Amino acid sequence: MTIDLSKFYLIEKRSLVKFLFYAGMLLAFFASLRPWFLWSIHSYYPVFVSFLLLLAMLIDRTTSRPIFSRTDFLIPFAAYLLLGYYQGIIASKSIKGLISVVFLAFIFFALFRYERKELSSLSTILAKSMAILLIPSMFFFFLYLFGFPLPSSNLQYGDAFYLFSNYYFFLIDERQLLAFIPRFQSVFPEPSHLGTVCAVLLLAQRGKWRRWWNITLLTALLISFSLGAYVYLVAIVFLNMWTKGRRILLNLILISAVIASVIIGSFYYNDGDNLVNSLIVLRMEVDEGELAGNNRTTADFDADFENFMQSSDILFGRERQEMFGDSGYKVFIYDNGFVGLALIILFFFLAYNPSKNRRAKISAWIVTLLIFGVDAFVLWFGRFIPLYCAAYNDLENKENNEDHEPTD
Repeated sequence: MTIDLSKFYLIEKRSLVKFLFYAGMLLAFFASLRPWFLWSIHSYYPVFVSFLLLLAMLIDRTTSRPIFSRTDFLIPFAAYLLLGYYQGIIASKSIKGLISVVFLAFIFFALFRYERKELSSLSTILAKSMAILLIPSMFFFFLYLFGFPLPSSNLQYGDAFYLFSNYYFFLIDERQLLAFIPRFQSVFPEPSHLGTVCAVLLLAQRGKWRRWWNITLLTALLISFSLGAYVYLVAIVFLNMWTKGRRILLNLILISAVIASVIIGSFYYNDGDNLVNSLIVLRMEVDEGELAGNNRTTADFDADFENFMQSSDILFGRERQEMFGDSGYKVFIYDNGFVGLALIILFFFLAYNPSKNRRAKISAWIVTLLIFGVDAFVLWFGRFIPLYCAAYNDLENKENNEDHEPTD
């Protein structure tokens, strides 16, 4: 009997390719979300990620069964190049900004070439990694709430818009220091950043919501008290059921009853002086046709936007004077014009379109549009990668059928 050692060598190389790919995607995922411990490399992380992915692709070329084997990557990749360089020319107007597009584009290129059937494993690794970060973060956050003394330091991100007390495992925004119970944001600049990424990961983890890591994500989302994340979650619950072909009418009635009970209870619990009422319910009140929680833009920006819509800048956008305090689709249109809006819509259509699961890609599209409407940061890898994996989530693949427990 002879042993063919080359088989073991090939398996080892394939595992190395996956390791390098996952390492690169994890770095892109977390760095784009701006946790405080990665602020120092935020401007350079695409270079590090590109190096890891390039190494993975070079090794992959020497294997008998390449993982970077997709042939339908060219059109969505070209769409990103067009969008990326358009934004680079409009926004940065510098050689440095245009060079950065090369590295960002290479990350998209590697993702688009990666085997579809492996995307489910990628989403699970991202979800587990986020949960591993959040478990100690939530533990120490609850210790803080119960009054345990914890070491901390002052921290500033950018200009004076972001000021924190840094407890190392979690941040407390200085605007919430006097709150009875501050919103949980873990190590990220805003609770909405945390809540949104947990929501899109749960979308990509359809069929696995009872796993420990997804329970962790759901818990973190709920205690972030992010109105946007709550809206995404409700939409994702129904979209996941619809994608799996379940009848949703009864579930719609049950979930509506639960939401109504929580809202009514928030009015009476502690005479309405509670987090659910103040951070969620009151922000859903409508006054003179405006939603109270619709505060993504300032009054000054809204007035400037009205002027912008009547100007010749609507095609290619206009440079903003104030870069903090405003977000959402209006800001994207203001910065990039309607040409930029058309390019980003085209990119997402072409990125999701090759998916064979029609309902999965429609679900990913709906959640993408919801996020775009709220803050427009849908190209962050911390959001795009889970959304992309969700669009290609095939219920018939081996990983999703490895057990048949009822979930979601």
